[in-house]
Amino acid sequence: MKYFKYWVKETHRIRVAGQPEEIKLLVGSNESKEAASAQALLRARDIEARIQNRDARDDYESGIKEHVSRVLDDANVVTICRYGAKILNTAQYTVLDLDDYPKSFCDLFGAARKMTKKERIVFKFEQAVAKLPALGSDFRIYETANGIRVIGKQYLDPAAPRSMQIMRKVHVDWLYMVLSCKQRCFRARLSPKPYRLGIKTIKVSSPLVCETDEYQRWDQMYEAASRDVSVVHYLKSIGKDFARDPVVRFHDEQCNAHKGFKLA
Repeated sequence: MKYFKYWVKETHRIRVAGQPEEIKLLVGSNESKEAASAQALLRARDIEARIQNRDARDDYESGIKEHVSRVLDDANVVTICRYGAKILNTAQYTVLDLDDYPKSFCDLFGAARKMTKKERIVFKFEQAVAKLPALGSDFRIYETANGIRVIGKQYLDPAAPRSMQIMRKVHVDWLYMVLSCKQRCFRARLSPKPYRLGIKTIKVSSPLVCETDEYQRWDQMYEAASRDVSVVHYLKSIGKDFARDPVVRFHDEQCNAHKGFKLA
């Protein structure tokens, strides 16, 4: 998982087929803005060389291009996403947001027949866990506005092919899987979606937006509107509970997981 505390957005000139061209780069660093600026120059020169040599772009671990609002530890950081919500990025736990479940003919009969959709998602997940030991045995289950969030004690490398297979089997959203794979971490939203609060929304087009006065004013309004809503409701634990883990406790507090407020 790569994240950066300092960001710059710069325009650099490179030569393409002998002609000058301008490119815009958003580059981060954990040292300083000056270090990020120096890195941007190196990035521009690298791009110029690759174009000249017709080299394919190297595969690399995609950094999280979001403002870092809090670092819990090296494996857990909180960032601000494109619509202003706070996101836990974790390389310690497996986080799965499940909005659907694998359908089968047997759903028309037996215990699942009278369940709500969310109850079926949990039921199907518990069935899958018994057949997927690589997923681990200890989980915390939460209700979200549209489905179920699962936090697993055992971390799966989201970029590993086996992990992708497991996530497909439990119906994890495809785009979420791709993002987790690129960033080598899992993500869990900690604060409500602004549009669900009935307040003015904001577009965080780059990490630099979070450094503006406009964003700071908006965030104060957003924080106030978020106090009496929940992002998740804690439902149950499977296996050994790990509620006292500092990061899990932080997640539950930020999400108002035990307060029973309206989900947003």
